[in-house]
This record gives sequence, C-alpha cells and structure tokens, in this order.
Amino acid sequence: MKNKLFLSVFVIFIFKVNSQNDIERAKIIQQTNVQQLNHLVQQYQAENAKALSLSKNQNLIYEFVDDNGRVNYLSGFDENDDPVYDHDDNINAANTARVNRIWVGGSSGLNLDGTGVLIGHWEASGVPLLNHIEYNGKVTLGEAEVYTSHATHVAGTMIATGVDPSARGMASNANILAYRSNFDEAEIAAFGAAGGIVSNHSYSSNDPDGDTIEYGVYTFNSGQWDEIAYNAPFLLMCKSAGNNRNDGVNLSDGGYDLIYTTAASKNFLVVGAVYDVANYVGPFSVTQSTFSNWGPTDDWRIKPDITTNGVSLRSSEYSTANPSATNLYANKSGTSMSAPTLTGALTLLQQHYNNQNGAYMRAATAKALVLCTTDELGAYDGPDFQSGWGLLNAERAAQVISNKGTTSDIQELSLADGETYTAGIQVDGTTPLALTIVWTDPKGTPVNPTTLDNPTLMLVNDLDVRISNGTFTYEPWVMTPNATFNNFTAAAAKGDNFRDNVERIDVANIPAGSYTITVTHKGSLLNGMQNFSLVVNGVVSGVLSTTDLDDPNNSVILFPNPADGLVTLKSMRVFSDKLEVSVFDLQGKLVLNKYQNFQNNSINLDTSPLLRGVYFVEIEDEGNKTIKKLIVE
Repeated sequence: MKNKLFLSVFVIFIFKVNSQNDIERAKIIQQTNVQQLNHLVQQYQAENAKALSLSKNQNLIYEFVDDNGRVNYLSGFDENDDPVYDHDDNINAANTARVNRIWVGGSSGLNLDGTGVLIGHWEASGVPLLNHIEYNGKVTLGEAEVYTSHATHVAGTMIATGVDPSARGMASNANILAYRSNFDEAEIAAFGAAGGIVSNHSYSSNDPDGDTIEYGVYTFNSGQWDEIAYNAPFLLMCKSAGNNRNDGVNLSDGGYDLIYTTAASKNFLVVGAVYDVANYVGPFSVTQSTFSNWGPTDDWRIKPDITTNGVSLRSSEYSTANPSATNLYANKSGTSMSAPTLTGALTLLQQHYNNQNGAYMRAATAKALVLCTTDELGAYDGPDFQSGWGLLNAERAAQVISNKGTTSDIQELSLADGETYTAGIQVDGTTPLALTIVWTDPKGTPVNPTTLDNPTLMLVNDLDVRISNGTFTYEPWVMTPNATFNNFTAAAAKGDNFRDNVERIDVANIPAGSYTITVTHKGSLLNGMQNFSLVVNGVVSGVLSTTDLDDPNNSVILFPNPADGLVTLKSMRVFSDKLEVSVFDLQGKLVLNKYQNFQNNSINLDTSPLLRGVYFVEIEDEGNKTIKKLIVE
C-alpha cells in the first residue's frame, strides 16, 4: 500500500507549496464548507479502512492487466465494499496548444504563466518524476509513490518550463501537488478544504468493460465527487472522458453511450479529445479522434463537456528502462492528454481573473467561462454528444475576462427559494450574443443499474435562464431524447433544459435594443438557495444591471455594482434629514449598518470588509423602505 502523508497535516502542508497568498486562500476557505469536507475526509477514510479489513483475507488484487493491455490499480471500494480499479486514460500520443496566444510571449499580450496557482494532480499509476528538467522545482509530492511515464507526461503538459520548446506546458510557472489516485476522494476533499481551485484527473474508474448496462450510469462514485464539489465551490476538477470507443464495446450504440462512473458526475469538466487544430475556421477544421468516449449519460445530460487536442502531444517522459534520465520526452495520445491541456488553460484564466479582480473565480464561474466561449464543433449548431459544448478557445475566454464590464460580463450570484433574478443588457445588433449559466448542483441519488439506460434525472436544483425584450424570448440549448433514448446524432434544439446544470443561450443575429435576463427555478431549492454563475459575451458597454426588489422606479441607484470597494448610493428623490442604511447577507444577518445625513443625495458605503457574494441593501427613510441587491466581488 502507498506511504501516505497523514491527512491531518495535509491542509497545513498545502500552504507551504502553493504561491497563492494567505489572504486569497483564506477568502476561498471562508466560502468553503470546510466542516463538511473534513467530515467527508474522515468518512471516506473509514469506509476504505473497513473495506480493506473485510478484504484483506480474501486475496485482494491490488494491480492487474486487463484484456486491453492496461494496468488497473486498486483505487478504493464501492458502496458494496467491492474493489474499484483506476486506469490511465492514454493510448499513444497527443499535442495541443490553443492557449499559446495567452501565455508568455503570446499574441494577446497577456503573458500568463500560471503564477500563483497550485494544481492538484491525481494519477492512477503513480507520480511525476520529481527532478525532470522541465519541472524546475514546481512539483511537490503529496505521498511517496513510484514515478511513472503517464504521470510525468501529464504533469509536463500542465507546467513544463519549456527547456524543450516543443514540450512547453500550458501554465509554465504554476505548481503541482501530486498524488496517486487510490483512495483519492479523501485527498480531493482535503485539497478543496485547503482552498484548492483546480485539479486534473487523467484516469477512469471501474471500466464496465463491455457491460452495456453500466455505461451512462450515475454511480455511488459519481455522487461522491459531486458532493466534494458542492462543498468546495472553488475547486474545479478536470476529468478525462476515457478512450473506449475503439475497444469494441457497446457497439449497438455506434460509439455513443460510453461515459461511466466519475465521468457521469455533474459538477466538473469532462474532456474529450480531437486531433490538433492548426487553424480553426469552422467545424470542418476539426477531426475527431478514434478513441475518445462519447456521451450522453443515461438521463441524457451532455457529456463530454468540452473538447481539445488529445492526439500526439509531446511532453516530459520518465522511462523505467533509464530511470536516472531527467531529460526524456515522448508523444502520447488519449483523453489523458486533453484533460491537462484544459487544466493548464483554466490555470491561466484563473491567474488572469485574479490579476484583473483581486480574487479567483468559483468553479461554476470558470466552467461557465470556458463553456460560453467554445468554437463550434459537429454537424449542427449547439452542443452534441461527441464534443459537448465545443472546442476549447482559451483566448476568447481570456478576452471575456479582459472585457468584463464593457462588452462582456461575469457574475457570481445566488438564487433564493422562490426568488427570480433579472438583469438588463444592451446589444447593438452587430455581434452574436452568448450567455451561459452554471451552478454546482447538490449530489444526485445514485442509480443501481438493474435496467438498461435508466432515465432517472440526476439534476437536483433546476434553474432556468431566458433572455427577452417583451416581444422575443430566447431559450437555452437542449438535447431531447426520443422514446427509445437512441437519437444520439439528433441536432440540439432550443427549449426548457431540465437535465443539465449548464444552460447556454446563443443568438447569432439579435436585433439591437434592451433585453432582460431572467433566472428562475422549478420546484423547491434544496437547502433553500442555489449559487450560480453567469457569463455573457456580446453586450454593449454593459455591466449587468441588478434587480431592484422594492424600487420599481429606480429611485435609488447603487454604483458600481458589482463592487469591490466603495459603493455610492445615490437618491433620485429627496430624503429626510436622517437615513438608515443596512446591509444584510443572504441569510438575513446584518453585516453593515450606518446612519448618516444624505449629503447631495448620495452616500458612500465601504464594502471592502465584506466577503464576495450577494447582499441586500435596505434604505429606510421615515418608515419607508427600499431594498437593492448588491454584488460584492
């Protein structure tokens, strides 16, 4: 068994290896359910210890080679205490560099390199070669484990310095904390509790190996990962889609319905693989790989989420035949290679957002950002089950961050049970409009696969977004199954999406004018509220206007809103001599209160002591109350 660091010191250790400063990490931790994550750490450890105890006298197999020649490693146990095995998601070779325009020396001038971000890196086979010349001290091992070719290659894709320019990593100055994937749930929960914001998982668990009934199923393991994500709202996990499409399995579905176990989860990014795209000019520029797994899940959710190059990627190498060599390179292919490309791109985008806004994005925000800015793939407009929401375009995503508050906007919001969120935007009619909302959904109820393609919905909190001007209403994309759930190649339509926790609206030719974004929900929200993130691109000089709850005539204005410091509260009418202004959080707790004479019909509020989030500002004047929503960034 592996020689693990005690989890009780994990949180302390992570501070030492990460260059995120203590203030930034503390802000993330304050918005993280650390108590529940620590409970999950203890729960997962206890469950694994119990299962090991039950199995130790039953000739438990820790490692085996399957019929496809892959090495499978014991990673944990399922709800029945049966062993679960992980395997690396690579086959031959891969390369992609769509982020080269935003990294140091790129044409965008942003010069991003991942500085300040720690990437969690889990692998089935082992850990990266610690002293490879491409790492330059940027890799720290969370546990003593064997070095492997696969782990070394994946790590290089994310953070290689570029000693060999053709093997330069996506985020060449980021840091990695590396683990082996056995009993990974406890480690991932601890990473999230310590303020981790991005992690890579280029492996798959418990391959159904041709057992058709198990493909597309939301399992016990799927629920575990969703629960971790829900309680660690800043941690975005990137997961390889798997490489089973040329293995001769589930042939009746023609290459579709091959997503399984953790890849069927809702809250992280599942990545498919295509060939390198030298110059994208349309969907025909892209060639699908022969191996990358296609969706959907059994409840017809869109998987994979996104696609990038996973064929012939050159990166760092470790060789058991020459274990002392620290300067080896190799080409590999697989969704194992596309996942770290996305992870590295997200690292750069988090750095850029932090440079611009003094904070890191929530996981749902980062997910919405990359899914709102993809290049179109497939035979039809909109998402599909081969490529998800499209091809990663890191440059366009970075532009949305750069243009935040002008031609684009990024909002982190909350919807209370029974509440409706509305916001106004302006468009000029010359630019396509793209809007995406994403929310980190509570874990679903795992399905016991006793029937083929059980369509039970896994979505818990169902949010809905629309854009309207009173005459036209624009709806999000939706994939709709036929009666037999086998129309995998059908085009996406526009309508009510009650399956995914991602909703995207695209309007290629939208008439100029004012429009209202509306976000509502169906039924009751679990836990009484749901955080969500909204990204919009293609607006005119447009910071989103915030809903006025009890002020339909806009007699009081807050600006700037969103805010990250001083906010001016300005009255459009005359107030009395004394005014009380109170600020409440979403739980109704008073967080700021001041009395002040209204000078020139305006007052300044200092929001710098407040955490990022949504607040309500109550302005009371001689018994008359006005309530405004305020977003603090």
